[in-house]
Amino acid sequence: MTKPLFLIIDDERNFSEFLKEALEGEGYEVALAGTARAGLELARKSLPRVVLLDQNLPDQQGLALLPEFQRLASVPVVIVITAHAEVGYAVTALKAGAFHYLPKPFAFDDLLAVLAQAAITNDLLSPTSSNAAMQSIIGTSAAVHELRRQLVRIAASPVPAVLLEGESGTGKELAARAIHDASARRSAPFVAVNCAALSETLLMSELFGHERGSFTDARQQKKGVFELAHGGTLLLDEVSEMGVRAQAALLRALEQRSFTRVGGQSEIKVDVRVIAASNRDMRQLVSTGQFRIDLYHRLNVVRVMLPSLRERTVDIPLIAEHLSRSIALSYGESVRPVTPAAVAALEGYEWPGNIRELRNVIERAYVISGGPQVELRDLPDELHPVPAAIQTGDVAVRSAESGRFQDAKREVVEHFERGYLLEALRKAGGNVTSAAERAGVLRQVFQRMLLRHGITPTDFRDSTSTRVRHPE
Repeated sequence: MTKPLFLIIDDERNFSEFLKEALEGEGYEVALAGTARAGLELARKSLPRVVLLDQNLPDQQGLALLPEFQRLASVPVVIVITAHAEVGYAVTALKAGAFHYLPKPFAFDDLLAVLAQAAITNDLLSPTSSNAAMQSIIGTSAAVHELRRQLVRIAASPVPAVLLEGESGTGKELAARAIHDASARRSAPFVAVNCAALSETLLMSELFGHERGSFTDARQQKKGVFELAHGGTLLLDEVSEMGVRAQAALLRALEQRSFTRVGGQSEIKVDVRVIAASNRDMRQLVSTGQFRIDLYHRLNVVRVMLPSLRERTVDIPLIAEHLSRSIALSYGESVRPVTPAAVAALEGYEWPGNIRELRNVIERAYVISGGPQVELRDLPDELHPVPAAIQTGDVAVRSAESGRFQDAKREVVEHFERGYLLEALRKAGGNVTSAAERAGVLRQVFQRMLLRHGITPTDFRDSTSTRVRHPE
């Protein structure tokens, strides 16, 4: 089989020669170019599968070549590199069609992790393959590079059990699916079950299935998730919430690689990689006797700790843009860029709910605002920078206590939001559609705001009077 061609376009000769030698050891055929012009000519002639593109070239900026690469008969995977690690530049590169972005200096392992991801999402042998889960792990921080590197290496190994730990909302199911999609098991099923969502009896049936008549309402035989995931991957989410009986049954299934359906007699052999996920400290649960130590060690063959969002705030602008594109697609709308002021507010927040909470905030902005951008005013109050004082009309707020200040600030916002709604309705003669258009929001959003403030549109449908009525 022909080796995939790797084209390096970089004017630093020593750096390029080092990478060439290292990549040839990984099985690539490598070509070098020191200028944008020479690199583009080589690409047109040889159609490389991967291009490592430096931004600062002697004759042209590297990003200017991205549209040219998109026009090639076989579009390559482009990894952009630069000595200037700027988040804004990374976003621009990704939007322009780059597969990934690596700031110099980077470890060769980082490049290998990106290439392993590209080998799946673009499948350097078959363009039809994809790994959307790995591609959705967004970020350029050291924590994300390390996470991707671990997931790729776990996927390539035959390890039978993996433990994913991390706070709620950090993307544990996404990481589990990335491992599956990057592994030799990717053509077999990926099955997930939430252990906290079921009683212990129902969980046992969900895991191992049951025979007809094994309990009340068991009218027919049912296959469990272990059986359904045969040859593939089984994700046990919130595994820490399992009861004692379920823990014992799970331990036996992992040790024997077989199980018996509830109410059954026959042993069923299975080949499954088990990925267990928890947002609690499993070692602490073991030390307090809430989780079996032998099961913990059986699951903890390889442990991955997913970083919280506050540990990688540098990734927030990229993640916010990615989420904005995803939400726009699901809503059938145009993408709304996140303004710098809004990004600054996102970066300054603690994110106890991590990426899940960030997605909710971006989605909320799409719902409540009809504007072309996600702006600071579209974000919840708790994300707004707190000024030294707020003074509007006869309301002045000056407080050193964050809790009291936020309450007063919310009161100010509510006061003026209510006044704005009343004025819009007065000018529209009580017509909600017209008032919503004046306010620049969707009619449904305007109605929800009226409901929240207890305002009735019929109060303003007196054509003989323009007096505003305040129902207080």
